[in-house]
Amino acid sequence: MSGATIKKVAMLKAAMSKKVPNADSLSDDEVESLRDMLQQLDALEDINLAVLSKTLIGTVVSKFKKHPEIGPTAKALVKKWKAAAKEEAAGGGAAKAAPKPAAAAVAAKKEEKPPPPKRRNSTNAATAEMQEAWSSLQPHRSNTCRKLHDVMEKAKPVLVKQGINADALDHLAVERATDLEASIQTRFAGQKQEYIGKARSLCFNLKKNSALVTQLILGQITSNELVLMTPEQLLSTEKRKEAEAHKKALMDGNMLDWEAQNEDKINEMCGIKGELLKARNKR
Repeated sequence: MSGATIKKVAMLKAAMSKKVPNADSLSDDEVESLRDMLQQLDALEDINLAVLSKTLIGTVVSKFKKHPEIGPTAKALVKKWKAAAKEEAAGGGAAKAAPKPAAAAVAAKKEEKPPPPKRRNSTNAATAEMQEAWSSLQPHRSNTCRKLHDVMEKAKPVLVKQGINADALDHLAVERATDLEASIQTRFAGQKQEYIGKARSLCFNLKKNSALVTQLILGQITSNELVLMTPEQLLSTEKRKEAEAHKKALMDGNMLDWEAQNEDKINEMCGIKGELLKARNKR
């Protein structure tokens, strides 16, 4: 896997992601900019299954498939990547590069049981390696990694249904949990109790906000940004509305209580006294 290619694709993905919210109303300049980025991606000849799984660039390019101008280019690019990925996963790329075997060897090969997909093995190896690295951390840190990983795992079924490669998600779940824990540690280095408090808050809130977990896994929000969020910002849209409604009801109730307790003062300030006060009380 080429590091330069991964870096280039990640950079283009970040730039394109910013235009996704306006995909239905792109300006002429944005269309030209996206067209140029799609051409740059198309020109990268070493985008393979590993690069696609690592960067998930296809999830962003697919957002523009319905656009009347750049849609055809986006569709063609996604189709090209899918074909390349299927061919590589099936061993097609290796078969083309290898010399033609003898007829007897071919016959013997047909009777052999096909090996498991290489991508799955490499993903499991990478996942096991990263999980093993957690064991070298302090107990409270390795425990945080595992709890965050459990949260990431629960978001996988939804993403798989959206067409995202399951093997890539196996790797990303571990990678994102590791990155998020590292961000917490960096933010609260030398402050164990504050670290533990933030880790618990994140685990609790992320369990209830699957949309935020999905954004993290897909790289639409960074670990550092997540660590800096307040508990209110971590709430799902539905929970945030409930909290705001409860806060308003509480404030309204407090206001009514205050008015009741200070009715005499309010009447005096408004000049309501004597006959006026008697008339008002009779209503």
